[in-house]
Amino acid sequence: MKTIKLTIFILISNLLIGQIPNNGFETWISMPGYSTPVDWDNLNQVTYYKNVFTCNQGTPGNPGASYLFLISKNVQGKGVVPGRAVSGKIDTTSYKPISGYSFINRPQQLNYFMQYMPYDPSDSVSVSVLLTKWDNTTLTRDTVAYGVSYYNAMAHTWLAEGVYLNYMSGDAPDTAMIVISSSSSNPKDGSYIYIDNLQFNGSVIGIEENSILENNILVYPNPSSDIIYFNLKGLIKSVKVELFDLLGNQIFSDTWVNQSSITISNYQPGIYYLRITENNKSTNKKIIKL
Repeated sequence: MKTIKLTIFILISNLLIGQIPNNGFETWISMPGYSTPVDWDNLNQVTYYKNVFTCNQGTPGNPGASYLFLISKNVQGKGVVPGRAVSGKIDTTSYKPISGYSFINRPQQLNYFMQYMPYDPSDSVSVSVLLTKWDNTTLTRDTVAYGVSYYNAMAHTWLAEGVYLNYMSGDAPDTAMIVISSSSSNPKDGSYIYIDNLQFNGSVIGIEENSILENNILVYPNPSSDIIYFNLKGLIKSVKVELFDLLGNQIFSDTWVNQSSITISNYQPGIYYLRITENNKSTNKKIIKL
């Protein structure tokens, strides 16, 4: 009997470790002065003392009783604070994600229902996913997969949307971090997003090894504190180059032929993602700014 109970417990634990905590935003807890969705950190803890709330419980959900409502708000003494929620922990000074939750699967995409409206086209709402694995040798986190979708138009009815994951490793992750934001790095007062029913779907067995595009891109030095050089060797046609931060904000975009570079000295230290596209085929590189 004990063996059966232990087996059931292990199976349940393995099932739960592949799910998104509070994925329908049905469970909320009362805090001093505000409410917060269970298992999701947000910036109400930064703004509630001014009676301003960037994270709210919307009703009814799609489906369910409630959904997550994030809105960027102008806060006296702080400027515009974005509506931001992280499936883990958020830094209350930089507003950036700092941790996620236990996760061991390799999904193909994250799907959800959403409504949204940035204040103007210069702002954008975004949903990003980062899967990582701890490296005991280097004592750092390696990126397994990354994906982001951002929206700068508007939708006032529930739409089915999603984020496709780009895999950089054939390993299984140990952590997932989902970041939902009502604004980009330059937030505008009033930009908002409603989101509900987050679900990981599909499965990725491995990654395409030795692809032509991957093998023809040389990135150096990486990490760097100043300039990242790119040798696009053997690529005859031009390629589109985009650089994103961890929140999915596009901070650089250009079209290159052969070799070029990006000056990153003005960027904050941290992890960025480079996407290079040629003939509708893309590859991703992790860039570390020192």
